[in-house]
Amino acid sequence: MGLMHKDFHSGNIVNQSLTRTRSYITDFGLCKPLTENDPENIYGVISYMAPETLSRGEYTKASDIYSFGMVMLEVLTSYPPYYNIPHNENLAMGICEGLKPEIKCEIPQFFKEIMEKCWNFEPLNRPTAAQLQKYFSCDDEIRKQINNQPSSSSK
Repeated sequence: MGLMHKDFHSGNIVNQSLTRTRSYITDFGLCKPLTENDPENIYGVISYMAPETLSRGEYTKASDIYSFGMVMLEVLTSYPPYYNIPHNENLAMGICEGLKPEIKCEIPQFFKEIMEKCWNFEPLNRPTAAQLQKYFSCDDEIRKQINNQPSSSSK
């Protein structure tokens, strides 16, 4: 049986210390087994919520992956998703219609591609947590290539 966090955003991630790179996910107050879905009650931060959650109240592992992609954006650019758009019903409708956040600065293409896979409008086309783990467990040679390969900003 799997769990879904249902409120995954940067405010629910803490670091062990300023000198260590280990981070922890917190605030499991909304965390539920995958079998427990309540589409009538939608919780979360709009800018991190998947389209299917906003439109139909569906929380799944794939919706947490979508949120993970938004956290990646914030970590890599220092800008939260949709930082330049009011967080209201218009943003929610835009996300449901396929709106994607602006990537404000250059980031390695490798990470940009992973983020965009996480943001796929179709939940079944997003990577799984196991696939993400594989992407991030690449060998040192690939890491060197990633560190030297910025992507162009998209608008």
